Amino acid sequence: MRVRFALLFHLFVHCRADFDINTNSDADLFTNGTQLVGYVQDPNGRGTTTLILSSLLTLVLCVWSALHLNVPRQHQTRLQGLWLNVRWIITGIYAPELVVFTAWRQWCSARLLQQMVEQSVKDTPATLEPTKYHPPWTMAHSFFACTGGFAFELESLERALSHMTDFATGRPRRLTLTARGVAVLAKCGRLPHVRKEEIEDKSKANDLAKATVIIQAMWMLIQVIGRLASKLPVTPLEVNVVAHVLCAFLMYVFWWNKPLLPNEPIILNADDLGPLAAFMYSSSKISGYVDFEKVKSQTIIKTFFAHLNLYSKTPEFETICLRLKILEMGHKPFVISTSTHVEPGIDQSQFDSEQLSSLLRYPDSSFKDAPRSCVRELQAKREKEQSTAFFERRPRIIDGRHKSQGPSMVDMNRWSLIKRALQDFPVLYEDRISMSHQVNDSPCIHFKAEQLVADYVQNWPSNDLLRNVDGLVVGMVLWLANLCYGGIHIAGWNEHFPSIAESWLWRSSALYIGFCGGLWVVLNAIVARIPALNEFWEHWMDGKKTWWQNLGLGAVVFLCRFSLVLARMFIVVEAIVSIRELPASAYQTPDWIDLFPHF
Repeated sequence: MRVRFALLFHLFVHCRADFDINTNSDADLFTNGTQLVGYVQDPNGRGTTTLILSSLLTLVLCVWSALHLNVPRQHQTRLQGLWLNVRWIITGIYAPELVVFTAWRQWCSARLLQQMVEQSVKDTPATLEPTKYHPPWTMAHSFFACTGGFAFELESLERALSHMTDFATGRPRRLTLTARGVAVLAKCGRLPHVRKEEIEDKSKANDLAKATVIIQAMWMLIQVIGRLASKLPVTPLEVNVVAHVLCAFLMYVFWWNKPLLPNEPIILNADDLGPLAAFMYSSSKISGYVDFEKVKSQTIIKTFFAHLNLYSKTPEFETICLRLKILEMGHKPFVISTSTHVEPGIDQSQFDSEQLSSLLRYPDSSFKDAPRSCVRELQAKREKEQSTAFFERRPRIIDGRHKSQGPSMVDMNRWSLIKRALQDFPVLYEDRISMSHQVNDSPCIHFKAEQLVADYVQNWPSNDLLRNVDGLVVGMVLWLANLCYGGIHIAGWNEHFPSIAESWLWRSSALYIGFCGGLWVVLNAIVARIPALNEFWEHWMDGKKTWWQNLGLGAVVFLCRFSLVLARMFIVVEAIVSIRELPASAYQTPDWIDLFPHF
């Protein structure tokens, strides 16, 4: 609907023909003889009104119509949805390369998920359900999965998860699968069988509508190229719009197979998925415990993030382990060839799958709260291996439940389901053992935590998306896009501005935006070679530095971000304000443009 609305407006603005300059009587002359004009009437062609409306409506096409947001959270109100759209539209206006980066990350995740699903289908024995037809899995399926398009609503989890019933609807609590979660379903042979047409039906625009928007947006780019070829001036507003056109083109390239504005996910409610859902729940941050009234932070920085809810919780898998309830006297059936205590720096993740399979079949094996020494070592191991990009990094609030009374019945039911999932699907513990060792002559197995389910999949890229490159490389791509955005505006260096001050502010703002992008690309490259720098940043985020280090680095980060925001705001505002005085030739159009049919 919004695509059609934007196209109708664009059609109205561009349905004009010949041009005749009508300037106001207050025209000035440059010292070199260039005529300057203010408002130009446009009854028959390009004038001030046409220039502004054409540019702004192209901007709408490039920002509003190109946005492909994820499936909204459950019970999201219209006001909340409107506010979400407003925030992303503002981001698209002031920092369109961030939206392009988001589209690129989702496309990379969808492509990787597609490859993993295809490999899982090949590895699945053909004897399983040979007579049943399964629709092929396409990129539309992968994108829909990355957008939070599949979710559990299982009554079998009512006794295994707290607050499992949604009192607003009376239905089971919704657990939205991430791209990683769908990949796990594929490995387990439980991939949802959905036709591509069902997913496309959830989209608010088809391929034809998307192609029409791209063609219309590209017309602005053709006009600018034509003006440059004819040696006619390009206004700062058009320079800014060209940047958005290029970004919109990339958005549509990456998001072509993603459904536009789906409202509801496809619900998976087969009760036999209960053990898998319990496993995914405990592996994800949604299982972390936080007492919101007693969030204890080490520094002002962590307190600030905590009040904004910008922190990540510790998944349950980092606080529990698989152990034996009773060890028979004089018999050690599961001795692991590692030290009997946790040794920092020793790879303890090597554990024979046959041993683990035997341990799972042992009647007295179960999940328990992990010893504190194990938890500390797991946290150190995670921080060393995670290599998270700085924009995905959030302070972790480590707050376990009260253990004075031991695990509750709900916890024990959930842990029982997790054990059953590991028994039924051995692929779950392939490459998923985080640490294994002996504690009091008894095996202690820890599993890796991974973001498999969530309340909803947020739009900004996070660790719920799949990626096969290092987080620092992803960060370099982000800031490289920032460098390109600044470079496009630097191209307007010699364009006319109403005053010298505005001209130099535009130049300095464009240079600063490009400089920030280039600087962070270099810093990410340096950090990739010097891990100590990344460790310093991680410790600052966790508040492990001295007060003067926290204050100094915090002030630098704040000033850099604040000045970058100001530079971006000036670029957008000045692009519109500069229309008040332009060379008269800015309203001339190349004759050859009229030979092409366009809106």
